[in-house]
Amino acid sequence: MTPMVEGIANDSDSNNPDGVVKGIANGILMGRLGTIEELGELAAFLASDEASYITGQGFVIDGGSTLPETMSVGV
Repeated sequence: MTPMVEGIANDSDSNNPDGVVKGIANGILMGRLGTIEELGELAAFLASDEASYITGQGFVIDGGSTLPETMSVGV
């Protein structure tokens, strides 16, 4: 959930932007949007000594929305 998402939701339906956000969240396995803080926590971990042996990895932070099992959720 970011200011950009809030703006898109408001532009999509200014009478019910929360409904737009809920519709988006329904398509995510975890049932909610991620937060800026959750992204920051990954960045902090990767910058820490605990991640010193991690190299060349891609991290998907999407609440499970790209899992094949979720492709029919919300349809």
